[in-house]
Amino acid sequence: MTSVPEDKVAPHLSVVIPAFNEEGRIGATLGALVRYLDQQPYSWEIVVVDDGSTDATVAVVEARVAELEAPARVESIPHAGKGWAVRHGMLSSRGRYRFMCDADLAMPVEHLATFLARMEEAYDVVIGSRQIEGARRFGEGLGRHLRGRVFNWMVRLVAVGGFQDTQCGFKCFRGDVAEELFGAQRTRGLGFDVEILYLAVRRRLRVLEMPIDWYHQELSKVRPVVDNFAMIGDTLAVRVRRMRGVYGPTARSGGDDRE
Repeated sequence: MTSVPEDKVAPHLSVVIPAFNEEGRIGATLGALVRYLDQQPYSWEIVVVDDGSTDATVAVVEARVAELEAPARVESIPHAGKGWAVRHGMLSSRGRYRFMCDADLAMPVEHLATFLARMEEAYDVVIGSRQIEGARRFGEGLGRHLRGRVFNWMVRLVAVGGFQDTQCGFKCFRGDVAEELFGAQRTRGLGFDVEILYLAVRRRLRVLEMPIDWYHQELSKVRPVVDNFAMIGDTLAVRVRRMRGVYGPTARSGGDDRE
């Protein structure tokens, strides 16, 4: 029997990290991920997608990967927004499961085990939540929290219902589901999560929202006013596309319909 070369075998898990000007913290994030993943029994890869950074993000990632001798790589694309960076990583990675991870690693890395355990329960998508019962938030200011709740209310009203936190940066997808959803994605910016979850519900996929611990990061790249308006625009665009029939007919049957 002819064996498949090791570098051609799809890993059990792909971790996709979008990065834009993250030279100050991407190295620590990679270190924490690699230390954790090295202790796991499954195969894995890390794909950092550099979204046209103007700092030393790429150089830092390359140096850290070489130092750690990890199955990780950086892929650079022209600056287009977080959504487009995540899309690129989800479609270029090969894992049976594909985990979206923010560059600040604001969630304890050990929570990854719970994501994978829930995926093994036949869910198609598992999303981290800072809002549902059991979640804990540390160090977040009241203003940011209130803006998030207002945005979530608008998302449920305009685009997709049933979720308390669409914007958490930690989500896991079955590999084939990631290719299906991100292949249909149109949103390039921060509001892409809304579109991905809308598409998942439209296709009647099994989606679980699970609580996580989340720690506010002082070096957050979120711009409260500019980014909130951009996400509102992205959400309204999903509604417009839906009304215009851009997304086509529902592709699957069965499961919960949260539209």
